[in-house]
Parts: sequence; structure tokens; C-alpha cells
Amino acid sequence: MKTNRSQSLAPASGAPFNPLGPMVVHAKNAYDYVVHSFERRITGALVLILVGMIGLQVVSQQRVLELRAQTGSYRESMAQFDQVRRLGDAVTRFRLSGIALVAPASEADALLKRDQLTDAAIAIANGINEIRAVDDQSYRAVSGLPVFARLDGMVAELLNPQPGQPLAPAARGRLERFNAKLEGGVQSIDQAVTGQRDRAFDSLNAAVDSWNVMIGLAGVLTIALAAAICFDLLRNILPALRRMHDALRQLANGELDVEIEQSRLHELNELSQALETFRQHAHAVRGLAYADPATGMPNRRAFVQRLVAMQAGKGVDTACDRFVVILADVDRFKYVNDDYGHPAGDQLVGLIGARMGMLLGPQAFVARLGGDEFAVCRPLADGESAARLASDLVAAMREPFDLGHCQIAVTLSLGHVTAARSDDARMAEPSTETELLLRADLALYASKHGGRNCATGFTAEHLAEHEIERALERDLCEAFDRGELRMVYQPIHAVGGEPDEVEALVRWTHPRHGEVPPSRFIPAAERSGLMVPLGRWIYERALSELRGWPGLQMSINLSPLQLQQEGFVGQFLDCCRRNAIDPHRLYLEVTESVSIERNPRAVLTLELLRQSGCRIALDDFGTGYSSLSLLRTFQFDRLKLDRALIGNLATDPTSRAVFDAAVTMALRIGAEVVAEGISEAELVEPVRAAGCTHLQGYHYSRPVEADQVAVYYGNIMRKLASA
Repeated sequence: MKTNRSQSLAPASGAPFNPLGPMVVHAKNAYDYVVHSFERRITGALVLILVGMIGLQVVSQQRVLELRAQTGSYRESMAQFDQVRRLGDAVTRFRLSGIALVAPASEADALLKRDQLTDAAIAIANGINEIRAVDDQSYRAVSGLPVFARLDGMVAELLNPQPGQPLAPAARGRLERFNAKLEGGVQSIDQAVTGQRDRAFDSLNAAVDSWNVMIGLAGVLTIALAAAICFDLLRNILPALRRMHDALRQLANGELDVEIEQSRLHELNELSQALETFRQHAHAVRGLAYADPATGMPNRRAFVQRLVAMQAGKGVDTACDRFVVILADVDRFKYVNDDYGHPAGDQLVGLIGARMGMLLGPQAFVARLGGDEFAVCRPLADGESAARLASDLVAAMREPFDLGHCQIAVTLSLGHVTAARSDDARMAEPSTETELLLRADLALYASKHGGRNCATGFTAEHLAEHEIERALERDLCEAFDRGELRMVYQPIHAVGGEPDEVEALVRWTHPRHGEVPPSRFIPAAERSGLMVPLGRWIYERALSELRGWPGLQMSINLSPLQLQQEGFVGQFLDCCRRNAIDPHRLYLEVTESVSIERNPRAVLTLELLRQSGCRIALDDFGTGYSSLSLLRTFQFDRLKLDRALIGNLATDPTSRAVFDAAVTMALRIGAEVVAEGISEAELVEPVRAAGCTHLQGYHYSRPVEADQVAVYYGNIMRKLASA
């Protein structure tokens, strides 16, 4: 069924149709679209200012052109005025000269006046020509006067008598009438030109006044628009932004009960709605700030709060005066993530935390501090041992964990410290939560350096050791300037050949602690960020001293941090060039802690050093289970077998078999084999029989000072020569 269009537009209520209604609605929508939008409001204001500036520029340009035209007209009228005045002056001189010729005083005076009359007539003719050059209309007015046409005849009549003779009476009359008409003609021209000048001046003034009015109106409109924009900003927009900023600041400070005010501006209103949604969600998830997102276990913040409460005796059994704080770390957890993936690692962490909770009981608070690190605080009943509890925890973690698709066995390193409640009268000075965590962490550090898979209780020696290490970190920075560092060199003997190699070793003589072993100050340098400058000092000093031993080769140890250093290869090779050292004389030793298979930068650095001629050695081979994967990833030129593989060769057949297998594998991949730690004579034959290519240890020589290296090898050569 068809419907009449006019009927469809009529209101349903039967009221008369208003054709302006849709226009009003559209106008209101357009008003809301612009006024209630911060962006369009500012954009519209800027557009209006821009339009006003463009309009002002257009009007100014138009007025400038008009003023230029009016100024040209005024300049031309002034030029005509000046020319008419000069013409009047010439007419005056002509009249005076003619009067003087009526009755000259003498012949000489008559000659002078005749010349002046001629000059005046010429000046009148020139004036008429100048008027023609400026304005042809004025020229036609001047040339149209009969008096100017009869100028030449009057001049001839005045010059006709002999010099000194007076003019005839009739000539005098004609001269007077001619002068009167001449002056009248000049006056009429002067009046016409003066009127033209005045009209040009009035037009110029009118143009200037019009320009001033237009510029004033445009300036007033622009200022009014800018004032309206400033008023809108100060009265409406900035207060709304300020209120929104206050709400954001309160939300950032954790004040979730703040009232989010609505705004008439669409953008701010959308932000208000988003903030309100955030505030409501923040109320719901506030508890997540105290939970680990991956496992749901309590996090560090929750653990610190629980530890503070336990120190104050809140939320725990008041009969328990003591409690234990435990920090635990999963051994080699990085390889679990690398081999099974991070989701499996998170699942494993959750299972470890659950097993800890089951073993320690409901009073224990188990938290995940991050990664593979756990923290535990638990009250201790009378007679309960923290050391026994920690040992049971380590033992319980050795049982494999079932992840569904696989089973993973891990071990745990653990440090613990026992504390009492802060309100215990027997405590001379209560420990803060920071001090308890530090002591537990020091005990955990001792467990890791004690072989892992064990529990260690905190002792005063751990804190003293920690303070010494911090002091070493501080003092090492000044050791360079004080000259406390020096290099020593331990010979390396080739099997079946002449000894021609030394290993560069750094030593530190501390002014208070004496000789500090590298096993202590090298980690201190790595922790304090001094390993890179220390490593550079080592190879610069070693290469400068190798320059004096042209027949020797040298092994230099590199830190993993040096392999990560930007520009290390260039610095090292530049030092070789400065000391005239061929890189083929150098062995650069790295340990398996470099993790070459997971470190592309280290691989690139070692490849660049090898291409330059240096040979790369893997030090301490056999101390970690990742050494075999290193050999598959990178082709080493030399393997240095750790002394742990050598100590029982003479007495233990199993150690002998393991050692022989390691040497055979190294030789099969084309690498030299250096046996370290040859401290006794009975170890020489087994390592030679296994196939080692080089030997090093106290049986041959301890590290010697730089000035004794040449003496040592000189004695060796003399012994070989005498043999």
C-alpha cells in the first residue's frame, strides 16, 4: 500500500506540520557537534582566527593598493601645482621686463631688460611644455588661451624699437592689456590646478581614514575572538581539565573512592567514563597487587607485609616467639625455561610452591619473589629446628614434578635465618624486615657457592664476608690508580716440545687484606661494573709485557662482559698493533658461563677475533653439563680440562676413564688439550698417556713475576741444551 509522502511527514499527534522543525533539529545537532567537542571547539576557534587574519591581510592589501593610487594622483597634482607656480613667476618677470622697456633709463638698461624679457618669454614657453609633459588636459587649457598664443608677437613688438628708445603710446596700451590677460590666464590655471590638488588630497585623506576604520574593525573583531577563546579556555575547558587531572592524580595515588565528574565535552566525558570503569575494576582487582599473576601465589609486597606482621606478633600464634625466614632458589632454572618453555616454567614454579606449602603446614607463608626465587616465613614451635625444617624442604624438592606432558627433576638452594618477634623483651635490638631478607639472601648465596642443592643457615661470618665484598667493590675502583694490581705469568709446557707459552693472571695486593685471590675480586668487579675496565687493563698490561718476549705465546682470559662490550674487537686488535703483537701468538680463554649457544653477540665477537688470527680456548672444561653443547655450537681451538678431572687420576680408575674420554673427544674435534692442575709428578704420565698436548700446574712452576719470565725460560733452554 502506497503512502502519501506529505502524510508520512506529518506528526502522529495530529499537530500541524512545521517545516522549520527539521532545520531547527539539524541546527541544534550541529551546535552540539561543535560546542560539546573539545577538539572541534579549539579547531573552530583557530580556524576563525586564521580566517580573520586572512581577511585582515586581504583588506590591508586592498587598502595599500588604493593608497598607492591616491598617493600617485596627489603627487601628480602637486607637480602640476609647482609647474603653474613657476609659470606664474615667469609671467611676472615678463611683465616687469616689459614695463622697464616702456621708458628705459639708458641704452644699457634697455639691453638688459630686453634680455630679461627674452628669458621670461622662454621660461613661459618651457612652463607650458612642462605642463604638457605632466598633464595633457592642463596643456590644452593653457594652449587654448589666446594670450599665450600671442606671446611671440608681443615679444617681437617690444623688441622692435631701438635699444634705449621708449615704446609708442599704442604699444604701451597693448602691453598693459596683454599683461593683464596673461596674469588672468595664469590665475585661472592656478585655480584649476589648486582645485585638482585639493581634491586629490581629500581623496588621499579619505582612503587613509577608510583604511584606519577597516584595520580597527578587523583588530577589534580579532581581539574579541581571541578574548572569547581565552574566556572559554579559562572558564570552561581548563577547569574541566583540572578536575580531570585531580581525579587522575587521586587514582594514581590509590584513592579509588574519588568521584569522577561528568563533562559536557565529548572527549573529557569519554575519558571520565573510562576512568570510572577503571576505578570500578581497580576495586575488584586491588587484591591482585599482592599476588603473582602467573601462579597466583603471594608476591614480594605481600610477603613483606606478612613478615612485618609476624615481627609484630600479628596474625600468628602468640605462643611462638620465634620464626624462620627462608629464601630459596631453583638451581639452573634458566635451562628449564629454555628447554621446556616459559609456560612450563611457570607451571613448575606453581607446583614447587604448592609442595612447599604442603610440607611446611598451614602456618607457613610461601611467596614467589620473582622468576625462580621463593620466600617463606613460618613460626617455630618450641624445640623445632629451622635447620632441620630447611633440610627437609631441600630433600622434598628432589622428587620429580609431573607437568602432564613431562616430568622435571630440580634441586633447590636455600638460605634461612631465625628471628624473634620485635616485642620480645629478650631482644637487644630487633631486626627489620630488610635486614632479615639480606641475611637470608647471604645464606642462599653461600648455598649456591657451596655446590647448590643444600640449605645454609645465616651466621655472622656471612655478614662479615658480605661487608668485605662490598669493601672490595669500593676499593677495586681505586686499585688502578694506587698501583695495587699486577700481572703474573704461569708457564704452559707443550708435550714433546719446547715450552713457549705463558698464561697471564692478574693479582691484587690489598693494603689491608693482603693478597686477594681472583676468585673473590673478579666477581666483585663484575657486580660493581668494573669488569670491562679491569679486563682492558689486564690485556693492555699483558700485551705490553709480551712485547719483550718475542719467542713466547700467551693465553689471556676474557670475561663474558667483555664479549658483550661494544667495540671490544677493535680495541683489542688496536692494542695488539700498538705493541707489535701478532694475534697468532694469542690464545683467548672463555668459560662455559658465556652461554655461547644463547648469545649471538658473543659468537660474533669470538668469530671476529678468530678471523684476525687469535685462537679461542674453552677454559674449565668439565665443570658444567653445558660444555658438550658448547662444543657443538662453536669450534674451539683448545680445551683446558679442569683440575677436578685430574686430581684422582693416579688412584681412581673411574676418574681415569672419564678423563681419557674427555681427552679423546677433544682430540677428535681437532682441538689442543691442556691439563691444568698438574701439581704432582705422578699425574704427568697419566695425562700424557691420555693424549694431552699441553701441561700446566705447580709441578712445573707457580705463576712468576714479569721480570722472571725470561729467566725461567732461559734456564729451561739451558737444561735442554745440556741434556
